[in-house]
Amino acid sequence: LMIAISASCNQGQDDLVIVDTAVEFSIKDGNGHDLLNPQNPGSFMEDEIKIFYLMNGQLTEVNEGHLDHPRGFFILQHDNEFRIRIFPNIESGEQTPLTYIQWNSTEADALKLSIDRSGGSTRCNKVWLNDNLIWEGFETERFFEIVK
Repeated sequence: LMIAISASCNQGQDDLVIVDTAVEFSIKDGNGHDLLNPQNPGSFMEDEIKIFYLMNGQLTEVNEGHLDHPRGFFILQHDNEFRIRIFPNIESGEQTPLTYIQWNSTEADALKLSIDRSGGSTRCNKVWLNDNLIWEGFETERFFEIVK
């Protein structure tokens, strides 16, 4: 997902503001069952998933009522699978902000991004899941499959 915002009526390349930080996951169990499909036993329920941003040393649950996706994520159907799109922490102004995904009362993952903030734009150029680098550059879609 890339969002472009122009700050001027006289649009030039210098006026283009890009926010490109969303990350998508599919989640499967060891047998390949889709754990985001609410019809599957043992799947993660959307109302139990919570997103937390680490800001100033404090975890803050995402709940921004004025946004289209106030809890920092949404689940979508893509081809024959369900995916979760997460809008990670870019609020802290850090170069590598942390976002925590609480799937349920017992499972959570840490998402860290490397953020390039230049020319008014905010773009993700690296993604780590639980300290493992899982995406870098722009050659591929920022999508991953997690096996739980």
